Amino acid sequence: MTTIPDTWFDQEVQEEIATIDQSTAMKAYLNGNIQVDEAARLVTAEVLQAAQEEEGEAEKLEEKLCELWGFIIDFILECPSSHAKIIDLLLTISQFPHIDRTGKDSLETFEDVNGIVRESQLWEDLPRFWSSLSDYSASEAAWRELWTKSSLERGENPSWFNMNAFAATAFKSGPFAGRRLFGNWGCYVLREAVNPHRELVGIDVPAAQIWMQSAGAELHHFYLMGFKGESSPETWVELQNAFRNMSNDDTVDATIREKAADVAAAMERAAATNERGAYKDLQITLAYVGEQGR
Repeated sequence: MTTIPDTWFDQEVQEEIATIDQSTAMKAYLNGNIQVDEAARLVTAEVLQAAQEEEGEAEKLEEKLCELWGFIIDFILECPSSHAKIIDLLLTISQFPHIDRTGKDSLETFEDVNGIVRESQLWEDLPRFWSSLSDYSASEAAWRELWTKSSLERGENPSWFNMNAFAATAFKSGPFAGRRLFGNWGCYVLREAVNPHRELVGIDVPAAQIWMQSAGAELHHFYLMGFKGESSPETWVELQNAFRNMSNDDTVDATIREKAADVAAAMERAAATNERGAYKDLQITLAYVGEQGR
């Protein structure tokens, strides 16, 4: 069961991030009092109403979508214990019946999982969610030093770590596994953590550790096969060595050195895991070809 203080839900309503109905539904869902399908129906009610009243212009519908996703993303940023249930909720919403919007304003264009740029469909593509999540991620990255310091001073888990934990969990397995948005984010985090200037190692190395502990092999595969930046087995080893060098650098805080060593070891294991998997796939392929030739 996911326990979040009632005051947290009350604050979301007071700040007009969520309606009372949405807050009540999410509280009931996370406390195990209602099922995911009912929660999904309740939190999307205002969006559905806006879609039914839409006459062509998408402004009101877009506003309601952004409000909904802002509420959901707050759970991602502030309530890590809810992440698994949030993924289930998003999946359930994406499986709602398609709403035909032919002749109406486009909600947004996006690149789907097949790399095709097209109009986002309601509900299957979760329109505005991915762009909203991307915007929040960029904001978290830009302000991570200030926000992380503030959170740690209050004894809270920083939203920067929570965002990375959600992305790594979703990227590893489940309905959104392998999604490019998450993969690119993980690769960015690894590279930033070994930035030669090292201004933010106390923040970025723990984030890299989250990725490698949660989805190391999957991120390694994406780095080699899907990342659009400069990537190769050699550059992966270079990153790995940079973490290892950091772990032996006495000018770096001891806790961060330990985490850097953990990241380096996890990167080495991830590469070895995928190499064994590729060898096994090759063996299966060669065996199949041999059988066909008989």
